[in-house]
Amino acid sequence: MASLLRRLARPAVLLPVGVPLGLYTFAKLNPDAATAYYKRAFAWGCARSMDFSEKKLTELKQDVFAGLREQGTGALQVLEIGVGGGNNFRYYPPGTSVIAVDPNPHFDQYLKENSDKYPDVKVTKFIVAGAEDMSGVAEGSVDAVVCTLVLCSVQDMDASIREVKRVLKPGGKFYYLEHVRHPTNGRAQFMQDLLTPVFRVLSDGCHVNRETWKHLEGAGFTEVKYRIEGNLRPKFMTQILYGTATK
Repeated sequence: MASLLRRLARPAVLLPVGVPLGLYTFAKLNPDAATAYYKRAFAWGCARSMDFSEKKLTELKQDVFAGLREQGTGALQVLEIGVGGGNNFRYYPPGTSVIAVDPNPHFDQYLKENSDKYPDVKVTKFIVAGAEDMSGVAEGSVDAVVCTLVLCSVQDMDASIREVKRVLKPGGKFYYLEHVRHPTNGRAQFMQDLLTPVFRVLSDGCHVNRETWKHLEGAGFTEVKYRIEGNLRPKFMTQILYGTATK
């Protein structure tokens, strides 16, 4: 027993065991403080890994946002859901005005930093809100809505899409790029179902097994176009749905 206690007292054992246990205890005893710290840390991590994560998706984003550039004849009013640090600004046409929506208030500072890189894109408003309730945005007021890698984390997919339709002008377009459930491979689907609870905890509520295309098809848009790209690694996890939906 004494030998076991000495072994457990070693830092190599105490750190892997003690840190998660300490964080769990802190979260249980101080849920509001834990949430505030987590949101701040999540914003910092996303901002620091922005360029790395963009490399895998650049070609797909260039494809889907080509329509945004064609639509942008003159001043374009875009609402971006889950704007984060403004990673998508590089794809916006010059003269674009952006209403930035994100439930995490700590992205605001990184958004300001990134805005300096793209002076032709102007953020006119930053709204702290989830996609399910964007009541701070007027009905039929924007030309386009952009959403990338966000619908996996919303609490209510259908409510979020209804809000997208509400704020779009008639004929306006919804541009989206999301990782989704594998459409056909049963083994991949099993792994996604197995790992979703882990991702929900570690990645701000992310579900890697959502069939997002079904929600878009049933939302009442006049036209829905999409493709699913499955050649990114890891293939069983990285199924990317991208396209447009027109009001």
